[in-house]
This record gives sequence, C-alpha cells and structure tokens, in this order.
Amino acid sequence: MDDYMDSLVKEVEGNIKPIRAEKLSEEPGSGNGAASSAGGNEGEAGKDIYSHVHRENVKCYRNTQAVIKESTGSIKQEFKEGQSGIRGLLTMILLLLILNLGATAVLILHSVFGYF
Repeated sequence: MDDYMDSLVKEVEGNIKPIRAEKLSEEPGSGNGAASSAGGNEGEAGKDIYSHVHRENVKCYRNTQAVIKESTGSIKQEFKEGQSGIRGLLTMILLLLILNLGATAVLILHSVFGYF
C-alpha cells in the first residue's frame, strides 16, 4: 500500500507545472522569468493569473475587514451589557460586606462590652 502511494505521489509531482515561473521580485510577464523566455502567451497568462489572484486577495481582505467592523459593534454592546450586570453584582456584594461588618461589630460589642 505504501509503495502504491509513493508511486502516485511521484506521478503527481512529475505532472505539476509551476503556475508562475518568474522570480517573486519581478513583475509577472516582465520578460526576465523562465516562463516568458519560453515565449508566447505564458507571460500574459502569468500576468493574468497574478492580477486575478491579487483581486481575489483584495476582496478577501475587504470582506474580512467588513466582518470585523460589524462584529466589533456587537462585541462592544455585549461588553457593556456584561459590565452593567457585573456592576450590579459588585454593588450587591459591597452592600452585603458592609452589612456583615456591621453585624460583626455588633457581635464584638455584645460579647466584649455587653452592649446590645
């Protein structure tokens, strides 16, 4: 089974052709790359593929940016709602703490000094 998979991988690797053979630092279709030295339409095809991929990347970036902007508003709203809930809870805890301190003071005054 492994030999069969290895042979399929080698066959696929042998059939893979690079989409763009120009160097990354060069503009596609500039005439310096290997694809354009072969002549013909390969330089134009590389340029078309490059521009198409660039347009798709820009679309993806803008869509992602729009989603982040939309979700930021809802996240801020949820944070404010959660914060108001926490404030109410902290206020209640503070009141119970003050009540507990008062009750502790009364117990100390009663047991030590005999008041109340």
